[in-house]
Amino acid sequence: MLVKNMEQGSLEWHEYRANPALRSASEAAIIMDCAPKYWNTSKRILWEQKQGLRGSNVDPSNPAIMRGNRLEPKARACFNHKFGVQTKPVVGLEGDYSASLDGHGIDKQGQSIKVEIKCPMSENSEVWKLAAKGEIAPYYHWQMVHQSLVVPTEQTFFYVYLSDNQCITIPHIASESDIQALKDAWDEFYASEPEPDWEDRTDDDMRILVERHRNLVQQKAMLDVELKLAEKALKAEAGDGNVMAFGAKIQTISRKGNIDYSSIPEIEGVNVEDYRKPGTSYQKIYHGKEVTQ
Repeated sequence: MLVKNMEQGSLEWHEYRANPALRSASEAAIIMDCAPKYWNTSKRILWEQKQGLRGSNVDPSNPAIMRGNRLEPKARACFNHKFGVQTKPVVGLEGDYSASLDGHGIDKQGQSIKVEIKCPMSENSEVWKLAAKGEIAPYYHWQMVHQSLVVPTEQTFFYVYLSDNQCITIPHIASESDIQALKDAWDEFYASEPEPDWEDRTDDDMRILVERHRNLVQQKAMLDVELKLAEKALKAEAGDGNVMAFGAKIQTISRKGNIDYSSIPEIEGVNVEDYRKPGTSYQKIYHGKEVTQ
């Protein structure tokens, strides 16, 4: 594990995270298909961002984000005091996997420790309600699995903070099976383009248009077959000449054959015309100004 010496939230940090090959812990929930709807993201959106097709959808002026940024130092100080440690923010890198930790350090017993801090808006938030039951929201569980892949520690904690008097600490363990599942999901994400985010339309307006288009496609396929048969018969009837009939023209056009360069032993000094393939001819049918084939 390589520790990157940079301040989280700095320009350097944002430029580092913009690397499309980087697999960031904050993206783990998206990769595992459990990002909450209010994140307004998906595998497809993440893929497009990494392709440079769209920008970030994170709004730094979002009240929840602003609250988290404001309270995180206080929450970390409270956690440090509670556990008698001195954790600090760390950016870790393991191959293509990256994790920005809210706190990392060594406790009094010499054991490594890391903490993921969340500062929800109130006790009514899903994160707080789950934490009150000793549970971690799935989207944060996978973030922490990713963190443990990058920065394994002897102790890992999920810390939900409202105030110094309202905080919940939950131990977290990333199993080997979860780590492998996450790695497999990341590999699959980079191996193939994700499906678009389909909008399922079931209204009558769309149904009518779809059925009309489907019928027209089927009719066109039948007409294409009939057209080819009619064209073949017309060309056969005209023969090798140039024919005008009822406003239509059937013209026979000859052209030189292509040169088979692959059969030339040495190109320099060779008359390539000696290697030209036999000429061919084809016919075109014109229907005046109305239709051109």
